[in-house]
Amino acid sequence: MKISYNWLADYIDIQLAPDQVADKLTLLGLEVEEMETTGSEFDQMVVGEVLKVNSHPNADRLQICQVDLGNQTVQIVCGAPNVSSGQKVPVAVVGSTLPVPDKDGNPFTIREAELRGEPSKGMICSESELGIGNDHSGILVLDSALPAGTPLAKAIDIDQDTIFDIALTPNRPDASSHLGVARDLSAVLDKPVNSPYIDPAKETYNLEDRITISIDDPERCHRYVARMIENVTIGPSPDWLQKRLKSIGLRPVNNVVDCTNYVLHEVGQPLHAFDYDKIDSGQIQVQSFDREMKFRTLDGVDRTVPAETLFICDGNKPIALAGIMGGIESEVDENTRTVLLESAWFLPSSIRKSSRALTLQTDSSYRYERGIDPNLARKACDRAAKLIAELSGGEVLLGVTDNYPNRHEELSVFLRMKRLNDLLGTSIEAEKAMSILNSLEIQSVKKKDGLLQCTVPTFRPDIAREVDLIEEVGRVYDYNNIPAPKTIPFYQPRPLEQREQLHNRIRTVATRLRYKEISTNSLLSSKEAIQFSAEIEQIRTLNPVSQEATTLRTTLLSGFLKVAQFNLNRNAKSLRLFEVGQTYKRSDQGSWIEGVEEHGKLLLGLCGYRSRDTWRTEEEPFTLFDLKEDLESTLLQLGLNHTELKLESDAGGLLNYRVGEKPIATLQEVSDEIRNEFDIPLPVFAAEVDITHLEDLDTTGHSTSYQPVAKFPPFEYDVAYIVNHATPAGDLVDTIRNTAGNVLHQLDVFDVYEGKNIGNDKKSIAIRLTFLDSNKTLTIKEVEPLVKQITKALENRFGAKLRS
Repeated sequence: MKISYNWLADYIDIQLAPDQVADKLTLLGLEVEEMETTGSEFDQMVVGEVLKVNSHPNADRLQICQVDLGNQTVQIVCGAPNVSSGQKVPVAVVGSTLPVPDKDGNPFTIREAELRGEPSKGMICSESELGIGNDHSGILVLDSALPAGTPLAKAIDIDQDTIFDIALTPNRPDASSHLGVARDLSAVLDKPVNSPYIDPAKETYNLEDRITISIDDPERCHRYVARMIENVTIGPSPDWLQKRLKSIGLRPVNNVVDCTNYVLHEVGQPLHAFDYDKIDSGQIQVQSFDREMKFRTLDGVDRTVPAETLFICDGNKPIALAGIMGGIESEVDENTRTVLLESAWFLPSSIRKSSRALTLQTDSSYRYERGIDPNLARKACDRAAKLIAELSGGEVLLGVTDNYPNRHEELSVFLRMKRLNDLLGTSIEAEKAMSILNSLEIQSVKKKDGLLQCTVPTFRPDIAREVDLIEEVGRVYDYNNIPAPKTIPFYQPRPLEQREQLHNRIRTVATRLRYKEISTNSLLSSKEAIQFSAEIEQIRTLNPVSQEATTLRTTLLSGFLKVAQFNLNRNAKSLRLFEVGQTYKRSDQGSWIEGVEEHGKLLLGLCGYRSRDTWRTEEEPFTLFDLKEDLESTLLQLGLNHTELKLESDAGGLLNYRVGEKPIATLQEVSDEIRNEFDIPLPVFAAEVDITHLEDLDTTGHSTSYQPVAKFPPFEYDVAYIVNHATPAGDLVDTIRNTAGNVLHQLDVFDVYEGKNIGNDKKSIAIRLTFLDSNKTLTIKEVEPLVKQITKALENRFGAKLRS
């Protein structure tokens, strides 16, 4: 299989030389057997101007030409009948080697010679001698505007390229195209693939009024997609397309056929173009016959086709060998005006059997035999139809027929990190393995205890087991990076890493606070995603499994609301839920991949009632302060303290907790607008803790220590302060703690009062101070100075007045 370096560069930013790329591909399992550099063979060839042409005195068919090469004028003996003075022609100077070898297959190097007694210093070349065409009837005449001495490669717009000949193993049909190879290469280079393919738009209109398509053998044809392009004009393809095809050894045919070949080698999906006007009865049938059939293929050969071979028929007769080659009777030619474009999936064993029976292998059958991606058929058909319309002046007919009787679904395979490292002899982290798998478009989600759940795309039929995933990680990680073991280790349980310890502590704390754990999908629909983040922050998947899972979540709140809705609809009354998971947003501060910021988060959510309606009590709903208490308790148990935490509020009603400048947590009552979108009738409160920022603070050193019960009684002192209405009670509490010292055992805000008798824009905050000394019983004489000290501090900072 031939792959062009320049073509690959259309989809991935390659900063490596071709030989380095070849090494990378070989280590990936795509063995490069041979490399061929094209374009360099024209380095010593130039444009010459024929100044004068005279007949050869000793040969009727030869002519003597005086040719200006820009820096000198030489005499060249030429036998072409179309040479004449004033022409600009390609000249192979003495010492250059023609791109096309001689009849014995040896390099043809130009030497100074004497032909029938006349010296000749060079050679004026034809199209076929340069290897850029098949015309050998005469010399190639170039644009008259080209200056003499112009390098020939520049004159005929030949780009230097390297062609890799890859020995593709049968289990890798996904790599039988330039995009497939680019996908593997992107994984090792950590570069994104710039795919031109997008998810097709949903078109409800089909082509039944123009063509009826039926699949009589759905076991061997799982999908058949068809589009029509009208008002086409058949002609040569543009230079860029011809160059791409020629670079891998294909002969350009016309703008329609070339587009199907281009898409085939771009993405690996075989396509076939029929002349619609040559299809009888306005119908296509995918069927086989129980007898031998005579059929003339596009190469003009009459073939005897065995019974049970799958055909594409037009209702009266076969018009194509399914998955192998079209028939000559429906061929696209210069008279074609309407094209019917086929993109299908055929059973690999069926195509392999037919191809061998006919001893006929084509680029299409090569790929069908190995198993192409059935979920690519529509995308490839849309892309090819668009290209054909652009290059032929036609237009794609509205509507598409997509018969898909046997659907292929993505496979879910679990991968144990311990098993991976045991088998490879490595210490690869889960994040690294996930990064590798995701770069191969194998979406992975981290579960508990080092378990990854991997969704295998349908273009990878070779991956069905855990060991297949291990192989994928190993080949991208590079087997050369795996050190040779010097000893045989005795395996023992690996101690938990800091991150795992923190996650375990978080789950323990949340469970003790009577929250139940949930686990929700990290993918949202685009409609849901826009409710929680700006579109510029969203990361959309290239190949979503459904329209309900197109965008990575930027918050855990969406999953909690779905769970709350589900439970409330089933008569749940009190929901205390938590989730530990990852969130993703587009950002310049990429954490593990450029442009993507990933954070571990903890969500605490309350919805419903704190207490049930009984004969003794009434239903009491949760409030924001219930969650605030649980959130602050969680942060304290994770190693933070009151003096470190700073609480701020924004204009949208969101409460933000910070440590220094680092955001740690948010607290909010979910807006009515969002609740209505999720059909939740009750108030919802949610807090989100940034675990990634907690890790940066290194809270793992926090430990719980034992203190004996005090022998002496506490001393309680109630005090009330009048402050401005905007002054947060939490700021007063922090100031009191910093002022009172260790003797202050506990403080509680037990009342807030507002009224005319204390002034407008004022409020009274009543606080119960509990003092305790482990060495003696405190008296009023010892407590009053501390209260005066606290009062003075509050007066200086907040203008607080002691309420009498």
